[in-house]
Amino acid sequence: MLFRRRQKTGTCLAAFSGVWIFFHLIQIQRIRDFRGAILYPLESALEDAWSQTKKELQKSAKDSNVRSCLQSLRPIPLNSGSARDHFVFELDDESLLKTAAQLRGPIQTRLSSLTSQSVSVEFRLAQKKSNRESNWVRPQLDLSRFCEGKANRIPLMAARNIVEQPGKVNPLLISGETGTGKSHLLNAIACEVLRKRPGTRCTLIRMDDFPSHFGEQILKGRNLALKNKFRRGDMLFIEDFHSIRGASPNVLDELYFIFNSYYENGRQIVVTSDVSIKDLSITSRWLSRFLSGLQVRLESPDVELRKRILKQKIQDTGLNLGNQSISRILERLRGNARDIEAAVNRLFFLQSGGIELTDELLEQQLEEFLSPRVEGPLDPRTILETIADVCGVAGEEILGNSRKMEIALPRHLAMYLAVHYSDLNKSAVARFFQRTDHSTVIHAERKIAMKLQKEPSFQHLFRQVTERLGINRG
Repeated sequence: MLFRRRQKTGTCLAAFSGVWIFFHLIQIQRIRDFRGAILYPLESALEDAWSQTKKELQKSAKDSNVRSCLQSLRPIPLNSGSARDHFVFELDDESLLKTAAQLRGPIQTRLSSLTSQSVSVEFRLAQKKSNRESNWVRPQLDLSRFCEGKANRIPLMAARNIVEQPGKVNPLLISGETGTGKSHLLNAIACEVLRKRPGTRCTLIRMDDFPSHFGEQILKGRNLALKNKFRRGDMLFIEDFHSIRGASPNVLDELYFIFNSYYENGRQIVVTSDVSIKDLSITSRWLSRFLSGLQVRLESPDVELRKRILKQKIQDTGLNLGNQSISRILERLRGNARDIEAAVNRLFFLQSGGIELTDELLEQQLEEFLSPRVEGPLDPRTILETIADVCGVAGEEILGNSRKMEIALPRHLAMYLAVHYSDLNKSAVARFFQRTDHSTVIHAERKIAMKLQKEPSFQHLFRQVTERLGINRG
């Protein structure tokens, strides 16, 4: 009798201990996640426990179906009315439900151990009829309409890889100047994923809007709803990440918790930014996450890519232009994809209003998108002055003897362009630049040719100069 009483007392103490540990875990979670927005502690604890459970089960899994099932399972966010010992997981693929049922025992055992209470789990097939998270995706901006060239080949390869294998390269950061196609590529990834896996929930955060939206929800007491809204997707897309500069600490913390919940659970993250990560003053926790993924850059389009973009935009709008008119535009077209789209839209607007697109009207309407006409060879003085202006150095410095990189490079470029676009031979070019013989000019030519082949940043500088001079070389 005494033994039974002691055993019963021990059982009660163990039960009380388990409850206390779980309550303590919740309190710790509340403190850890409190960054100006109150996060529901049970959900955070579940996410942590599930992340650890999934990692351990994936390590021991030998069957590819089991690994695929574990990767696909998503815990449904808890709310104040949810049972504390019953957790529900969603699946998009019906064929994996049988595998999930086989995993119920191991999952329940591990979650029970981590939460210090006996829990049960349930698996449901996600309803595909409602996919509000993906309403932002524009079907017309898919990969088939993203023109490929040297300037975007690597980012395009990365995008295709993500469509085929979400989560393998994570996160993906796409950087590039305004108008180079970041938004199109981000949209295209989501578009292709939805075609292959229609139930996928693609969540978008626009950093221009997120801080104000976050503030509004806090004022309305809807911070939990906001957190659930952004955390329940299968893939996270963040547009204009560079706008993170200047955001309040509370906003940065909330964004990081959303970002990290996707990262820890192996869900794909795609981010666009005008600048690369090294040019953003971000904390080490952000930096470590981005460095573990892939960073690619969209460069400004060269001549060949601009031609493809122009033809694609003409085809998309149904603009009726003769081949001769198109050829004239292509000879002098400059700018990025957004500029080209603006030019085509302007012409389409005029044509749809019944205005005939004569050569004179094309010249007038597209003046800002076209390089100036060049009649005959260029004056070497014009080349010198243009390069000095673009590079921010004095013409006298270029003609001088300084070997500093910021002076020598503009000098080499000026010599290169003078050889190719003025009427001077190499000896005359050497005299103009106050050099003793033409060997210096030959050396400059080789240096510039090598940089044009290997350095995208120099290619961008070269395009700036040639477009200013009216040389449409790309």
